Amino acid sequence: MMAKKNKGFKIVPYRPEHEQALLEIERLSPQGFMVKLETVRPEFLSRAALFEDHTAFVAVGPEARVLAGVTAAQAPMRIKGELQQTGFGFDVVVDPTVRNRGIGRELATCLRKRFFEPKGLTRQFTSLRAGNLTMLNLISKSYRNTFLYEFLYLTFPTARTIRVENTAIGEPIFNVSLLSDSDKLSDYYEVTESGLGLWHTHQVYQFKVKSVNPVLSGGLWLGNRFIRTNKYVPLVGSMLKTTTIYNLTQDNIHTLPEVSLQLYKQGINYMQICCQPSDAVYHALQKSALNAFSHYIVGTKELNPDEPLTLDVRCL
Repeated sequence: MMAKKNKGFKIVPYRPEHEQALLEIERLSPQGFMVKLETVRPEFLSRAALFEDHTAFVAVGPEARVLAGVTAAQAPMRIKGELQQTGFGFDVVVDPTVRNRGIGRELATCLRKRFFEPKGLTRQFTSLRAGNLTMLNLISKSYRNTFLYEFLYLTFPTARTIRVENTAIGEPIFNVSLLSDSDKLSDYYEVTESGLGLWHTHQVYQFKVKSVNPVLSGGLWLGNRFIRTNKYVPLVGSMLKTTTIYNLTQDNIHTLPEVSLQLYKQGINYMQICCQPSDAVYHALQKSALNAFSHYIVGTKELNPDEPLTLDVRCL
C-alpha cells in the first residue's frame, strides 16, 4: 500500500512502533471543558481490537515523527429491525502542535477510500460530543453530505442510590446492545438474570481527571442539558472507572439500583446509560443522573429519530 504524501506528511498503516507516540498525543488532548479528562488505556487499539474487522492509520512527518492517528471498524447497527454492517470511525488524535493543517481531513478521507469503500460499507458514521465543533467541521469537509442523530449520555455515580421514577417506560426507540457473539468479548461484559447487559468500559479505557474548573469547587458539575448540585465532583488525579448499561427494557429498568450497588462494591465509580433526549428512559432516570451530555451520531445516511435504532455498545 502506497503512503499518501500531502503538505509535509504522509498517511501510513498503523504499526506497533507508532504506539507510544499515539498514546502520548492522546494524553496531551484532554476531553471536556469544566472537567478535563485524560484518556488512559493500555493500547491505542484497545477499542478497535474489540471488533471483528478493524484498521488504523497514522500520519507521519519528517524523520518519521508521529503526528496523528485514527482507527475504524466494521460495526453492526440495527435499523428498523434490520441488522446492517456499517463503517465506524473513531479515536482520532492529532498532535496539538500540528492542528489546522488538514491532517484530520486526510485521515478521514483515507478511512473512506482504503477501508470503508473497498468493503462496501456505504453507511459510515462516528459519534461526537455535541460541542465538538472542530471534528464536526472536519467531517463535513470530508463528506459531501452528513446527517445528525442526537442521543444523550446519562452519568450516575454508583456511590449514590439511583431512583427510577417510572418503570412503565414502554420499549425505547433508541437502544444499545452488544451485536456480536465473538468469544474474545467474554471478559468485557456480563448479563444479569433480568437480561440487563453490563459492558465494562473501564477494561477498555478509563479517564483520569486532569483539571477541574474552579467554578465547580462549590459542587456543581455542568452538563449540556442541566446543572445539578451534589458532592460528586471528581478530584484532580482521580480515575473514573465506568460500566455502560445495555439491553435496558421496561422489564429490567427497576433492577438498576441493585446493579449500581454491586458495581460500587466492585470499585466501579460510575455507570452510564444512553437514551434519546426527553424520551421515557430519560424521564425515568434523569433526577438521579449526575449530568446529561448531548452526543450525535454523525453519518453519511439519515437516521429517523422516530424509528427503532440499536447502536452497538462497542461504539460508545
